[in-house]
Amino acid sequence: MIAVGVDTHKESHCAAALDELGQVLGEFAFTATAAGYADLRRWAESHGNPDELVFGIEGAGSWGAGLCQHLQHAGHAVVEVERPRRAERRAGKSDRIDALAAAKHVLAGEKLSTPRRRGILSAVRALLNARRSTIAERTRLLNQLQALNVTAPVALRERIGDGTGKQLERRLLTMRSRAGSDIEERAIFGVMRDLASRSRALAADAKRYEHELAELVRSLDDTLLDEPGIGPISAAKLLACDPTRFKHEAAFARCNGTAPLPASSGKTVRHRLNRGGDRQINNAIHTIAVIRSKHHPETRAYLDRRISEGKTKREALRALKRHISRELFKRLATAPLTS
Repeated sequence: MIAVGVDTHKESHCAAALDELGQVLGEFAFTATAAGYADLRRWAESHGNPDELVFGIEGAGSWGAGLCQHLQHAGHAVVEVERPRRAERRAGKSDRIDALAAAKHVLAGEKLSTPRRRGILSAVRALLNARRSTIAERTRLLNQLQALNVTAPVALRERIGDGTGKQLERRLLTMRSRAGSDIEERAIFGVMRDLASRSRALAADAKRYEHELAELVRSLDDTLLDEPGIGPISAAKLLACDPTRFKHEAAFARCNGTAPLPASSGKTVRHRLNRGGDRQINNAIHTIAVIRSKHHPETRAYLDRRISEGKTKREALRALKRHISRELFKRLATAPLTS
């Protein structure tokens, strides 16, 4: 095997090649362009049999995404290497050192992962990010509406009334400025109407993104949305993770944060919540668990049984999330993607 480690940056990348004994075969710097990717591939293939090459890329989902896609299309084996942690950089840091470290991890088979697939899954991730930022921006605007309503002139505040941000938005869009009102009331009312209008437009955008995500999910797996508790957003988050890249369900559980961590001491045997992993997938599984616990009789019976065994409600819910993770992995890892 010939390991090629690549340290990626915005405009240029640095690569280092090692043979199976760990000897340095060469180093190569190239631009982060299609021509630079082709130069790297030819340089790496000049060191031996192309079938023996394994590329380890730092940041395969960010600065190295283009290089990863180029090498995969060329038929090369590509893995993503975890970025060095601060404690590992006591000997110094440079592009060359990071590239050599990546190549060494490839040889040792440590701190590696399979890059997420692109294509339609990249479209799913883009729509999820857009919807997430849209929802966050709308929440900010609704909070502003409530803050302005609290400090608005008494006459305007009584006219609008109290309520949640969404209730204020709905009322403001049906109201008009009163004739004869002073400049303070006119200005604040105008600002609040503008915020309400922008919030309504963002809500429409979020709805459109959700509809597009539902269509993409159905094109990938037309039965996933039929599972209890799984809606378009949760399904999109699960597919965006690309569960097929995990070798077994335990690895998937570690990725999504549902694998409990041992917290035993002496006679006390227990596990604690895992706050690591991809929090978006964890959020999807948590949402599914909560919905099933309220509307799915089998899930309700499972929770009642675990609570009767001595677990707290939180521990029972954590066990349920681990069970759902196992179930979803079997479902998603074997489901044929139809697009």
